[in-house]
Amino acid sequence: GPRIDETQVTEYLPEGLKVEPRISMEEFERFQNEMDFLTSPKCQAGPSFQPNICEWGFGSTMNSIVKPVMHAMQYGYCLKDPKGWDKYNCTSWTDVFAPVSVPSSFNSSDFSLPTKPSDPTTCAKTFSKTIHYNEDGQPKFFFEKDYHDCCMKYSHPEHGDDMVPDSLKNIGFFGSVSLILHRFLRPSPRVLQRIEHEMLNMGWPKDKPVLGLHFRAGDACLEEEITLGRRCDNLAFYMEQVDRVAGKYGIEHIYLATDSNAVLKQLDKYPQYTFLYIKELGRGGLRNEVPIDDLLHSRRIDGCKEAEESLIDVYLLGNTQAFVGKFSSNIDRVAYSLSFAHARAHVPHISLDNTWCFDYGIKSRPDGINSANHDMFYC
Repeated sequence: GPRIDETQVTEYLPEGLKVEPRISMEEFERFQNEMDFLTSPKCQAGPSFQPNICEWGFGSTMNSIVKPVMHAMQYGYCLKDPKGWDKYNCTSWTDVFAPVSVPSSFNSSDFSLPTKPSDPTTCAKTFSKTIHYNEDGQPKFFFEKDYHDCCMKYSHPEHGDDMVPDSLKNIGFFGSVSLILHRFLRPSPRVLQRIEHEMLNMGWPKDKPVLGLHFRAGDACLEEEITLGRRCDNLAFYMEQVDRVAGKYGIEHIYLATDSNAVLKQLDKYPQYTFLYIKELGRGGLRNEVPIDDLLHSRRIDGCKEAEESLIDVYLLGNTQAFVGKFSSNIDRVAYSLSFAHARAHVPHISLDNTWCFDYGIKSRPDGINSANHDMFYC
């Protein structure tokens, strides 16, 4: 299938919804086999590490897992469930996610790990060090030089495709990030049951395409646009682009992920669509007044519940056949990666601001809104 460079385009609208896979089934299976091995009990004889999650917003927290996993794949470390649930105050990874040791459906007993180079770095230690938070609730290690240096080793803007682990070279940069997220963001059995129940309740169609729409009002409109190069737009602005995509592919169903109650009242302006959304997810209230990171740190919202509801939104957005959102949002980039991994192909999408990017912990993204601004931002 076509290899489009996600870091260069803000929209991709192919002729039809059915596109050729970009990653072959063999490559997909080989990736799953290697992950099955590295996370299995039989691996634990080798060196292993338990990656830290770096807690900010949910999408950013999920993206923080990718570079440690790339490091493990490059040097053959066994992987354990990520650790560091403090603001998202779950007791452990498996409250919300499947244990990493749950094998894929491709699990193969005769897989043997290719020979890996020995690790000349101390990044396995850096990516799993004890987490301390400063008084603002930020993980201190994020600002430390060794963490920055290890993140830099897996920086695509810095190293190009050389940073992709050897066994993932055919899959490429975007594909590797997407498959790692897809593998680690598998919901726990309890959460998966809830997702299936919600899909049934919403009337999610079995045989018709769904467009994923992420409308973020809350903290995207609070944070200074200057720091993030973000804009806060109204629903009508999003719906113009939804009309373009839905019109092209004949899509009538829209899954709406939103933090705004007010936006739900505007949906009757668009009677040509059937909107699917989960009625009882946490929306509005404090979220429209205080950035989510502060709410989590001060325990003004239930962090584990927030993680679960965010995963449900990301999972459902990642199960759609077309997408409209903003790639300045970590949630949107993660969701789009999941939809790619799901289809093994690029699904049609429009980002209303930036191109897709991934460079956790490194400021390497130009301002997507103001080209006169030469400062670099985190993705």
